Amino acid sequence: MGIPRRAFLLCTALGLACAAAGVGADSGSSAPPQSPGPADVLFPCVPDDTTLCLNHGRFRTKANFITNDGLAGQAHGVALTDDTGYFWFFSSSNVEIVVKVLNGCGVNQHYWVFAGGLTNVSVIMRVADTTNEGFTQYNNRPNTPYQPVQDTTAFPYCP
Repeated sequence: MGIPRRAFLLCTALGLACAAAGVGADSGSSAPPQSPGPADVLFPCVPDDTTLCLNHGRFRTKANFITNDGLAGQAHGVALTDDTGYFWFFSSSNVEIVVKVLNGCGVNQHYWVFAGGLTNVSVIMRVADTTNEGFTQYNNRPNTPYQPVQDTTAFPYCP
């Protein structure tokens, strides 16, 4: 059975290996697309060197960076608590971005994303909700101090 087109596009956008998630990567099937199953089954958050899994593993957080001289790469993630972690770019002793995802459902029926940075390089940070297939992306322009993120309406899917 091929992976549903919408799920395949999400898998591709997040840079995941679809086959590793337990689904086939046959996007060229002539059969009509099927409704995706629960996202936490199709795309569970698996923490690794470049992935933070926050808020009980529901939110997959990744970041990429590029310097003015063209040095680019994936940020390295380090978990601090269940809700909070940080990314480093050039040295593990040099924290670049701190991020947390909080359950604000009791306040405004949303999950919240907060982040702060200690860098001025170009950064793209993506927080994906593995339960509902949505994601929010935060960008920092080059030569700009990292702008704080205080997004209290990031994900409207509660709980």
